[in-house]
Parts: sequence; structure tokens; C-alpha cells
Amino acid sequence: MLGALVVGAQFFAGGWTAPFEMTPYIKAGPRVGAQQLERDLLAAHAPGSSLGPLYAQLQRMGFTCGGQTEAGAVETCRFRARRGDDQVLTATAELRHDGLEVQGIAIGMALSAN
Repeated sequence: MLGALVVGAQFFAGGWTAPFEMTPYIKAGPRVGAQQLERDLLAAHAPGSSLGPLYAQLQRMGFTCGGQTEAGAVETCRFRARRGDDQVLTATAELRHDGLEVQGIAIGMALSAN
């Protein structure tokens, strides 16, 4: 049963090994997907909002963050998804914050051969 769910999830995600929350952004492609993800994250976590919920959402989406950095420094969270043995999508979320509140979010995505 679990195997069928995994295969079904990969089919609906276009063969990508990624959490469901990232599927629309991956399907949109690196350029458009990055723009849409950045727009959606900024809408949900505008500058001045608490940093904790942003971390929680990024974790649900499959990003890994290195932990909080110094206030004012840029922190980079990373995401990787594979499709078969030939493609890897890498996404980065660059977070600017003061340790408590979001100051800015920038998203980048790139597709490369494995």
C-alpha cells in the first residue's frame, strides 16, 4: 500500500521526488516556479512578520536551513529534488532577518543533470 502511494505521488509530481507542497513550483519550471514561490512566501510572511512560521513552512516544503545566522546576515535554505537518474532541481531560499522578524525572502531555482 505504501509503495503504491509513493509511486502515485511521483506520478502526480511529474516523477520528481518532492513534497506535495513543492509540486506546483517544480512543474512551473525553474524561472517561473522561483517567482511564484517567492511571491507566495512573501504574501504569507511579509517583512516584519515572525520568522518561526516561515521556517516551519520551508521545512514542510522540504527545505533545510542551517539555523539562524547573525542578525542582518543572509541565511540560505536549500531544497533538492530528483527526477529519475538524470535531473536534479535545486532551490535556494535566501532569508534576511533580524533574528526574530523576516526582512526579506529571495528564491532561486536551477535544473541540472545528475
